[in-house]
Order: sequence, then C-alpha cells, then structure tokens
Amino acid sequence: MARVLVIDDDEVSRTLVKRMLDGEGHLVEEAHDGAEGLRLFGENTPDLVLTDINMPGLDGHDVIEAIRVMHADVPIIAISGGGATPKDELLLKASNLGAVEIIMKPFEFRQLVGAVERALGP
Repeated sequence: MARVLVIDDDEVSRTLVKRMLDGEGHLVEEAHDGAEGLRLFGENTPDLVLTDINMPGLDGHDVIEAIRVMHADVPIIAISGGGATPKDELLLKASNLGAVEIIMKPFEFRQLVGAVERALGP
C-alpha cells in the first residue's frame, strides 16, 4: 500500500483514478490543480504522484519541476489527454522533466495499475 497524490483539474478523471487506486489498496489524496497539489505534497510527502499535464495555472510540467526540486526521488506519473499541443509532445516533455511513467487519456485500468506498480518498484 502506498500514499498516492492525484493532481487533476478534471473531477471525473480524478475520481476515476482514485477509485481504481483505492481498489488496489492505496491511500489516495486528491488535488484539483497544481497549486493545491504542491501544497498537499509539502504537507505530507506521498510515495507517488500522478499529475495531469493540461491544467490552468500551474500545469503538470510546472508541478513535475517543483517536485523534483523539493523531493527528487518521489516517482511521478504524467497523464495527458492532449489539447492544443499533441499528447505525445506533452508527455515527452514530462518524461524529460522527470516523470518515470507516462499515460495517455483515455486509459484502461490495467495501464494505470501497471504504471503505478512500475513506478513504485518492488
């Protein structure tokens, strides 16, 4: 069981991820944007962060950069459904910033669980 922080401005996506990870026995905390995510991260460092890329204000790239400064060894999974910039480009940048896994929306349960297991390691 891991403590997981899910940062996503889309309530439906955030709730779906929470339910999936709760079902796997993880303790999930939710943030509705990057600023709230960084605040929660600072209050109680999680074992894993899942962040959407396209969010208003602090986007996922900003979140990844800030977390890498605060706590370089916490694994981060980047998630994106795209937008004006192609998903591949957004996720490649996230990977270059330090995301250990990338997932494209829409995703399946097994994709999410597999990425979480790989990110957390043995």
